[in-house]
Amino acid sequence: MKDVHKIAIIGIIYATILSLVVLIFFNEFVIWAVLGSAVALFNHSQMIRVTKGKFATDRLVIHLVTRYMLYFIIIAYVWFETKALGTPYMIRSYIVLLLGISSVRVGIFIYHTPLFKKPLEENIKPLEEEDKKDDDASTGLF
Repeated sequence: MKDVHKIAIIGIIYATILSLVVLIFFNEFVIWAVLGSAVALFNHSQMIRVTKGKFATDRLVIHLVTRYMLYFIIIAYVWFETKALGTPYMIRSYIVLLLGISSVRVGIFIYHTPLFKKPLEENIKPLEEEDKKDDDASTGLF
């Protein structure tokens, strides 16, 4: 469970940095970055809560339906808010919204880099042993 909490913290840091960058460079789109990040992080926290403890299929199904309903609602909200402002504005709004929604995924990718997660030493074999096994196997084919 510690892993998913670390991923959530990395996602929060990414969402904060994204919101600040959008606030500095694209001031009118900051609401979409914050909204996308908030929904993604809320869904991630609900996933942690649902998968903790005893497994129940109905709770998991309700969570998945709620998750995708929230995504559909914010996508529809962006469309209704930006349809009168023109297609380029709407496209930029959706791009910033998707950058916000991807905050948990960015947290997952960053967490699985060697900076945070060290490889297990027992799975690493010396290169010389693998080369020796490959040489033995290759000579027996013909």
